[in-house]
Amino acid sequence: MTKRFYIETYGCQMNKNDSEVMIMSMEREGFVHTENLDDSDIAIYNTCSVRSHAETRVLARMRLGKKRVRGKKGILAVTGCMAQRMGSDLVKKGLADIAVGPYESPDIGGIIRLFLNGRGKNVFTSQEAANFHDRIMAEPGGFGDASWHRWVTITHGCENFCSYCIVPYVRGKLISFKSDTILSYIKTLAETGTKEITLLGQNVNQYGTDSGDIPFHRLLEKAAAVRGLIRINFITSHPKDFSPDIIKIIRDNGNISRSIHLPLQSGSDRILTLMNRNYDMSRYMGIVELIHRNLESYSLTTDIITGFPGETADDFDDTLACVRRIRFDDAFMYSYSPRENTPAAGIQEDLSGVEKLQRLNRLIAIQRGISREKLLERLNMHERIIVECISKKSRLEVMGKTFLNHPVVIPGNKEDIGKDFIVTIKNLKGNTLQGIRLDR
Repeated sequence: MTKRFYIETYGCQMNKNDSEVMIMSMEREGFVHTENLDDSDIAIYNTCSVRSHAETRVLARMRLGKKRVRGKKGILAVTGCMAQRMGSDLVKKGLADIAVGPYESPDIGGIIRLFLNGRGKNVFTSQEAANFHDRIMAEPGGFGDASWHRWVTITHGCENFCSYCIVPYVRGKLISFKSDTILSYIKTLAETGTKEITLLGQNVNQYGTDSGDIPFHRLLEKAAAVRGLIRINFITSHPKDFSPDIIKIIRDNGNISRSIHLPLQSGSDRILTLMNRNYDMSRYMGIVELIHRNLESYSLTTDIITGFPGETADDFDDTLACVRRIRFDDAFMYSYSPRENTPAAGIQEDLSGVEKLQRLNRLIAIQRGISREKLLERLNMHERIIVECISKKSRLEVMGKTFLNHPVVIPGNKEDIGKDFIVTIKNLKGNTLQGIRLDR
């Protein structure tokens, strides 16, 4: 009897792309995808280990999945960064039947098929080059309604070793996929209806530095030249490797998104050194000024951590001053959470959890005010959007995003999903821009 599989994804966009690859791998082995856990014989949890809260949440979901799937003699697989970090323990404790790390997850269909036939092992967490499976797929898959958009992973792993970050330990070293393969894949996607792509990497700016391939800005330029692509995004950039050439390529190619994500983490040079970020505020502000001089319209988003071990009140004030000066369009903001076996976990913390949260709340309040002011600046502007989905609040409206990555709601229906329109921004409700199509 054909077995059905369910997959639940946590964490970054890289995990979303990995889940797409795993769906394809499972379907190639004859398994049928279902979006309902209760209908599945195989439950797959693609996990994140960046923060302890993420792991706690996944473990709770896995316990629920274990009851529902094993009750009908099904199996539970854990994949992603949490599988790499603690997969063996999860299998030993009986919470998972199979653990598959990022190196081997593209082969999950074959792994589970062998396991069901009684010929497979339980733990696949090798980080040896011989066990690495390419994420670039030579064919466009059919992943539901979002065929107009595709994630395109260009690198795997990271070698920056920021002192608070577990990613290099669970994702492994930097591996750049071949530019010829990436560009061939992008052309195939465009020829089969994809309008928007997002180039993915833990640090896209380091693309090619491990292999001698073309640098990232050249890859971005070649991707922009592919006919049929309306918009190209890329995440994530690291300030220490950010080349001025990237801004020139964005400036000269109208189909590249004007939304740039540039993680700050802290506005204090002293804390940036403790974080092992390998840049200072002078370097960061230089990039911001370069963006401002070269791009007529852009949005800038960031990541910020409050309460890093050793952060003083003055260090935190430096971060707040930086946020007020740069005026980010949006920010992902967190209080520091120690990750086991990272260098920062060995630094004594002087702040209590309450104090870290107080600093975070102050930061959030300031940034929310700035974000709203930035959105209000878009009123009466003409923007090009690609419609992504039906609005959460009305079946008579759809939501799309601008080239500055701002969500916009306009009148429409499901037939508009994947189409692009020029709209006029008329209002702001909450944090969402409201617009109308110019052709109506």
